[in-house]
Amino acid sequence: MKNLFIGLQVFLIVALNIQCKKQLTFTCDVDTSKTGYELAGAYDDCLVWNAQKTMTHIESKDIDIRATNLPLLEFSGSYAALNAAENWIQPFYTVIPENMSAYANAPASINGVVLAKLKSKDSVDAAFGFSNSEPQGICADVQQDVYDTVLNSVLIKEQRDKYLAEGKQLSFIPDDDQPPLTDKTNPVNNGSAWLETDPATKVTRDGNTFYYEPMSLYVTLDNTAISDERLRGVRYCKVLSHQAVLSWMLEKSFEENPVLITPTQPVCDGPSALESPTNGSCLFYSELYGNNYFCADYTGPGFTPENTKEKCNTNAAYENEVYSTSPCSARTAEIASYIPGYQGLTGICVVHCKETNEFILNIYNTDPEQRCGGFDFFTPADLGK
Repeated sequence: MKNLFIGLQVFLIVALNIQCKKQLTFTCDVDTSKTGYELAGAYDDCLVWNAQKTMTHIESKDIDIRATNLPLLEFSGSYAALNAAENWIQPFYTVIPENMSAYANAPASINGVVLAKLKSKDSVDAAFGFSNSEPQGICADVQQDVYDTVLNSVLIKEQRDKYLAEGKQLSFIPDDDQPPLTDKTNPVNNGSAWLETDPATKVTRDGNTFYYEPMSLYVTLDNTAISDERLRGVRYCKVLSHQAVLSWMLEKSFEENPVLITPTQPVCDGPSALESPTNGSCLFYSELYGNNYFCADYTGPGFTPENTKEKCNTNAAYENEVYSTSPCSARTAEIASYIPGYQGLTGICVVHCKETNEFILNIYNTDPEQRCGGFDFFTPADLGK
């Protein structure tokens, strides 16, 4: 009987141990039977999932990380979110492709730069009741993890030895020394203007060592300059993908003048079109865009009448919005009665110039360049209007 009792105790202890040490419910698995660019792409699928955990120091927490990949057009209007009661965090990301058609041993197109919107540590701690002395993670931490993964888990030994011995090396500049953001300097106040910074401009060279500084933006949870609470407690990052780092280690680092990442921003000498005759337009007021009134024409090829109307009616940056199937130029009387201090067309702001999600903000008040808030600005005379 005594032996039976001891046996039951041992069974209960083992069972409790298993329960306490059970693996996390929510995981992002990588098929490590893959190799090369295919394996790097699999790691890219988990990049933002891992970034959300490591940047907020919740690696050991059993929280559902719902990392969601969106097309650029949808990503620009998305908001990182969380729900502690339902035990989930949802970061959003989009991937900018890199053209590799000049390289015979690589796919024609690979993942280039990953743009991510992550919930910040202060917002996660507040929502879930966590308390520790760890700092908010920075984007360079994520970038270093990507680099180390490619070096140690994607490259085979011969490739790794060759890169370390002969390739130009790649290092990362920390993104944690930014000055405090004010109401005037915070890029979030320009809506998706944060997207405009070309990652290629963040690459520098010193001899045979190249440096990349991940484009970063941190809006603290207590930032009262931002009235929309969905924009608070967010960390934004632009990091090189695993595939982009792999292309450096396998191909580009051995070139005399390598291009780490191809510049993506075209020179903006004007919008691709001044208006769209089919997509319609949106008349609205925006606190986020500097407390101004605008009429927007959606000129990029990624817009359709359907998603234009949806953007007008659902974009949280737009207030008192009025959609029309007509372009702004055909709504003069309506615009004049809608906008206080109407002066006629005084300025044109081009957002995402010459890209698939390009749109134009037409201004009808004084000080149009100031109201443009950092986007590419043109006067009507510049564009022949």
